[in-house]
Amino acid sequence: MVYLSGVALLGVYFSRRQKTTEDYFLAARSVPGWVVAFSILGTICGSATFVGHPGNVFHDNMFLIPAHLVPLIVMLLLARRIVVFYRHNVRMTAYEYLEQRFGYPARAYGAATFLVSRVADVSVTYYFLALATAVLTGWGVTGVILILGAVTVLYTLIGGIQAVVWTDVVQGIFLVGGGLLCILLILFGSDAAPSQILAAAWEGGKFEIDRWQWDAAQNNQWLLILGSIVAWLQSFCCNQHNVQRYLLARSDREAVRGAVMGAGACVPVWLLFMLLGALLWSYYQFSAEVVPPEVMAVKDRIVPHFVSTQFPAGLKGMVLAALIAAAMSSLDSDLNSLATVVVNDFFGKLRPRASESLRLLAGRISVVGLGAASILLALQWTRIDSASLVEFSLTMTMIFTGGILGLFALGMLFRWTLARGAYLGILACLLFTAWATLTQVRLPGNTEPILDLGSFNCTLSLWLTGVLGHLVLVAVAMAASLILRRTGGVSG
Repeated sequence: MVYLSGVALLGVYFSRRQKTTEDYFLAARSVPGWVVAFSILGTICGSATFVGHPGNVFHDNMFLIPAHLVPLIVMLLLARRIVVFYRHNVRMTAYEYLEQRFGYPARAYGAATFLVSRVADVSVTYYFLALATAVLTGWGVTGVILILGAVTVLYTLIGGIQAVVWTDVVQGIFLVGGGLLCILLILFGSDAAPSQILAAAWEGGKFEIDRWQWDAAQNNQWLLILGSIVAWLQSFCCNQHNVQRYLLARSDREAVRGAVMGAGACVPVWLLFMLLGALLWSYYQFSAEVVPPEVMAVKDRIVPHFVSTQFPAGLKGMVLAALIAAAMSSLDSDLNSLATVVVNDFFGKLRPRASESLRLLAGRISVVGLGAASILLALQWTRIDSASLVEFSLTMTMIFTGGILGLFALGMLFRWTLARGAYLGILACLLFTAWATLTQVRLPGNTEPILDLGSFNCTLSLWLTGVLGHLVLVAVAMAASLILRRTGGVSG
C-alpha cells in the first residue's frame, strides 16, 4: 500500500504541469534520454517478465533466448533512421504518417488496430499481476484486478506522461531488484550450495535452447525467431507506445540513445528472470517441499508460490512491490499511449477546432474508458484455462497485428503503391487472418474450431500466420497498385 500511495502522489505532483495536450502526452518534449530508456524498458518488461519467463524455464528450458536477442539487433539497425524519421514527420502519433501516405482511412485503421491489440495486452498484464498478487496476499484475483487497475488509471489520469516516465524509472529499479532478491534467496537460502544448484539446473537441461526442427504446422525456434523479428519491427517502427517515447526526448540524439539503451536493457532483464526459472527448478530438486499439483498445472504460478511460501514477511512485501512495479510500468505507458491515439487520431478529426482544454479533457476521459475496458477484459481471462499466458499472449500479438507492419512497410519502401491498392491489401490481410484463426482456434470446452471447414481448415502454426498476414497485405497491395496503374486508375 505504501508503494501504491507513492505512485499516486507522484501523479498528483506532475498534474500541476499539465496545461496542454503536448504537456500531457509528450511532456513538452523535454525528457532526458536515459529516462526514455527506462520508460521503454518498463513498457516492454512487465509482469509477464516477472512471472511468465521463470515459469517457462521452470517447466521447459531457455528456448526463448534467441527470440529475445531480436529487439536489440532490430533497434541497433534501425534506431537512427526510424527514431529521427518520426521526430521530423509526425506531431504526436505514428499513424499520422499513414494519412500522409494513404489518406485518413489508413490512419484510422492503424490507430484502431493499435487500440484493439494494446487493450488486449494491457488486460493480460492486469491478469498476470492479479494472479501473482492474489497468491502473495491471499486476496481474490478479481479484487486485485479492480484495486490495482483503479490505482494505475488514477495516477496515469492525473499526472500524464510525465508521471508515467518518471515512475518507470523507479519501477525499473524495483523490477530488477525483485528478481535479484529471489535469485539470492535461492542460492544462499537453500540446503544445497550455490554451485550445486547451478550444476543441477545445467544437468537438468534448463539452460538448453531446443526446438530447432522446422515445421510450418508446429511452433518451433525458427517460427519463434521469425515471428519475433516481425513483432519487434512492428513494435519499434509502428506502435504508438514506442514511437511516443521517441517524441518525448529533448533532442534527436537523446531519443536515439534512449531507444537503443532501452531495447538493450531488456535483454539482460529477460536473462535474469530466465535464470530465476532455472534456479527455481533446482531449488525444488533439493527441497523437501513438494510443489502442489495446482501450481504445477499452470506455468505462471511457480514464482508467486515460491515467494509466498519461502520468503519472510518483510522480504515478501518487497517482492510484491517489485511485481506491482513491473506491471505498472507497462500499464501506465500503454494507457497514456492509447489515450494519445484516441485524442489525436479520432477526436481531433471529429472536432478539429476543439480547444486545448477540451482535448485535454478528452484525453483524461480516454484514460478512464480504456482502463475500464482493459480491466473488464482482464476479468474474462480468469475464466480461460491457458497452459501459459506468456505463449498465449505472444500468439495473440502475432495474429491481431492486422498487417500494420506490412502497411507501414508498403508506405515507406514502395512509394509507387496507391491508396486503393493499400485498402485492398488490408482487406485481403483481414480475410486471411480471419480464415487462419477461426479454422484453428477452439473455444474453452470445445473440441472443434470456431469455424470448421474440414479439409480447408488452416494447418499453419499461428505464429507463422501472424507473419504471413503482413506479407499478404504487401503482396495484394502491390499487385492491385500495378493493375490500377496499367488500367489508368492511378488516382488515390
